[in-house]
Amino acid sequence: MTAQGPGPVGHRTAQAAVAEMLRAEILSGRMPSRTRLLQSEIAQRFATSTTPVREALRQLVGEGLLDGDPHRGVTVHEISLGELEEIYEIRLRLEPLAMEATVTHITDDDISAAGSLIEAMEAEEDPAAWTELNARFHAVLAGASGRTRLSGILTNLRNLSALYIVRSLQGMPDRIRAGNREHRDLLEAIAAGDVNRAQEVELLHLRHTLEIGEVQLQEGG
Repeated sequence: MTAQGPGPVGHRTAQAAVAEMLRAEILSGRMPSRTRLLQSEIAQRFATSTTPVREALRQLVGEGLLDGDPHRGVTVHEISLGELEEIYEIRLRLEPLAMEATVTHITDDDISAAGSLIEAMEAEEDPAAWTELNARFHAVLAGASGRTRLSGILTNLRNLSALYIVRSLQGMPDRIRAGNREHRDLLEAIAAGDVNRAQEVELLHLRHTLEIGEVQLQEGG
C-alpha cells in the first residue's frame, strides 16, 4: 500500500467512498500494477469495517482495475499488450462518436473548465498528478457530450488505459509536453465547433498514445 488514507469516511456510503479513493490511487499510478491489497489494512486506513472494503474491491475487480485470485488475493491489474491494443481498437471507433456529441453540446463553462485543466497540466511535471488532471480534462469533455451510456463505456476504457499511461510518463517529460499540445489543439477545435478537426486531433492523440504503449510493452517496460 502507499500513502495514508484521507481520514474517516464521511457522509457518503462507505463502499462508494473507499472505491472512489482506491480508484484514484490506482489511476494516478500511486498504487502500481501487481500491488497487493489487504482488506484489513484498507479498512484501517479509511476508518471503516472490512465489509464495505470487500464490496469496494469487488466493484473495482468488476471494473477491471483489480484482479482477484484465490491464492494471491486482490492485486492491481497489470495491462498486457494484447489488452491495450484491444482497448484502443474500441476507443478508436467510439471516441469520434462521443467527440461529435461533445462539439455539438459543449457550453462555454465546459470550455473554460477544460482550458483551466490544460493550464494546470502545462504547469505540472509529476506524472501521477498530471494523470489525475488528464482524467478530469477528459471527464469534462465526456460530460459535455450528453451521451450517458457512451460516456460510461469510454470512461471505463480510459481508466484501463490509465493503468499504462502513468507508467509510460515516468522520466519522460517530452511525452507530457506532447500530450499538453494535443489537448490544447483538441480544445481549440472543439471551441471552434469543428467536428471533423476535433475528431482528427482525438484520433491522432489516441494513435500516438497507443504507439508509445506498444513499444514500451514489447520491450517489457
